[in-house]
Amino acid sequence: MKMKLGIVVVVGIMLALGACSGEDLPPVSSTVLLDKADTTVLGDEFSYPGAENPEITSSIVRLEAGAETGWHLHEAPMYAYILDGTLEATYDVDGAMVTKTYHEGDAIMEGLDIPHMGKNLTNRPVSILVVN
Repeated sequence: MKMKLGIVVVVGIMLALGACSGEDLPPVSSTVLLDKADTTVLGDEFSYPGAENPEITSSIVRLEAGAETGWHLHEAPMYAYILDGTLEATYDVDGAMVTKTYHEGDAIMEGLDIPHMGKNLTNRPVSILVVN
């Protein structure tokens, strides 16, 4: 009950502040970033691993100018959205190096069990919303 009351208070404050600003409140909107993706960025199909107690984690990963993630891989589906900047990712696909570039606004399903490394080759930070 306290949670609902808190939400009502926050919404009320937001509405009051909007009314005080003299501007009309923007309509509620939704932007689909990735819709029903059934393959990774490398074209591989994926499925969610069975788990008795599945968990989801989200974070914002930030790479400073010139930074690298180091080689790593993901054993479960991972969604990423480039919030800011440009990221270059190199994938080791059976010994062949495949490089892809992701820009602000790109939404991807990362490759599964594929070693890869991300690099920020620009002079400004890259921020990525990551959902595991």
